Amino acid sequence: MFIYLEKARKCEEDARIVMDWRNNPAALKMFFHSEPQNWDDFYQEFRSEYFNNPRLQPVFAYVNGEKAGFLRFNEYHDIPGKTVSIGINLNPQMRGSGFGNNIIKKGTCHLFNQGYDTVVAEIKQNNIASIIAFEKAGFRYFDQIDKKIEDTGETIPIFRYIVKNITNNTTINSASNVFIIAEAGSNWRCGAYKRDLQMAKALIDVAVEAGSDAVKFQTFRAETVYVPNAGESDYLSNAGIKESITDIFRDLSMPYDMIPELAGYCQENGIQFMSTPFSVADAKAVDPYVNIHKIASYEITHMRLLEFIARTGKPLILSSGGATIEDIEWAVNHFYKNGGKNISIMQCTAKYPAPLSSLNLKAIPLLIERLNVPVGLSDHSREPLIGPVAAVALGATIIEKHFTLHNNLPGPDHSFAVTPGELKQMVKAIRQTEQSLGSGVKKVLEEEQELNNFAQRSIQAIKDIKKGEILSENINIDILRPGKQKSGLHPKYLPDIEGKTASREILAGEGIQADDYQ
Repeated sequence: MFIYLEKARKCEEDARIVMDWRNNPAALKMFFHSEPQNWDDFYQEFRSEYFNNPRLQPVFAYVNGEKAGFLRFNEYHDIPGKTVSIGINLNPQMRGSGFGNNIIKKGTCHLFNQGYDTVVAEIKQNNIASIIAFEKAGFRYFDQIDKKIEDTGETIPIFRYIVKNITNNTTINSASNVFIIAEAGSNWRCGAYKRDLQMAKALIDVAVEAGSDAVKFQTFRAETVYVPNAGESDYLSNAGIKESITDIFRDLSMPYDMIPELAGYCQENGIQFMSTPFSVADAKAVDPYVNIHKIASYEITHMRLLEFIARTGKPLILSSGGATIEDIEWAVNHFYKNGGKNISIMQCTAKYPAPLSSLNLKAIPLLIERLNVPVGLSDHSREPLIGPVAAVALGATIIEKHFTLHNNLPGPDHSFAVTPGELKQMVKAIRQTEQSLGSGVKKVLEEEQELNNFAQRSIQAIKDIKKGEILSENINIDILRPGKQKSGLHPKYLPDIEGKTASREILAGEGIQADDYQ
């Protein structure tokens, strides 16, 4: 599907198209004004109100060369930031074809390119088709209000949906760097409180030395995770750990009173403290000590945990191992509907260790496009570099990786975790990958400028040319690299120059400039 936008014209022809689409019975149900428009009133409104902002001209969306939709934009002052509203009117012949959400995406990108950071859609609460289209386009529920229609005095309950430009608004950190989480998990557990605390602090030291942005632990209670008779996990049994999952979780539960001590140690050493809660009680214990919450993959359906974290107002990182796109979309929407503002999704394979063939890193750009939220990778593979580096190249802005002091230590997470040296190597590789990605803008770089001036072909004189002499390719001008001579015009202008006369004396080697011919 090839979609492009073209500015609408302030003319009768375009106005009639928009009015006819708007007066379609199916469209009328979606508009705040549900009565058909008459031509005289609509044409006056079209000319006087649709084009009053030069930055926000209305556009037609073309799908495969055919007019498929009309988009109108307006400055929006009820939500902070550089905010603009978007409205869509589809060609009735193309309704139900799946074009709507793609046209909305195209219009949203157009607005982001104009410098806006938030786009809002106001939708009647019974307009299910528009809600679905905007959600598929990456918009998320913001709130519900009563909207007063000025010319009729009618009040209509509406939903407001918004989408933010994630390229200009990193929710995890203010810098543009990939956010790297060193996952200590349960690898702090040794058997006695004092030794556990020493091990946890040693892991924090390793994360700091490696250059990680955060170190993360886990906070849970066995009785609030599994049913009492859950039995043994096959993957742990195969690894030689043959206790029931309840007993394992009970043994690895971090005491709540250890949380403030570890958080304080992190603060002293300049690294963010994080801990994944598995219940609302766990989240309440963790919340005072974290700036960012993290939810594990198999808590993605824990609606009460999502609701609590949403109400804290803090950013959430949500892993998605074992989840479908529908599961993720539900969780994201539920988070927003309960007051959450900033959420990031982690592509994750819930296998320990995860084979490289199972990482499914191509899901990262899919999730970015579908959800329009920052996306990262929670990597459970044993390999320290391939997953993280490839994920960053595909657009990941968060990397999480389990680490340990030694792979042979007892416990379920040590064997697939990276060692201190590998963690440091991983952080370095991620930072180098970031540098190599650049800005994404294709232009002549500073590093290329000298050679570009020297070697980029342009129209140059190949002999001395007298004033009034006719310019002709292969006779006195040609397409050559200028070297130390001044570059001439781009060769695309050669047909314009051919046969014109020189307006000055031009020496051999000089570049032909725009005012050198007439």
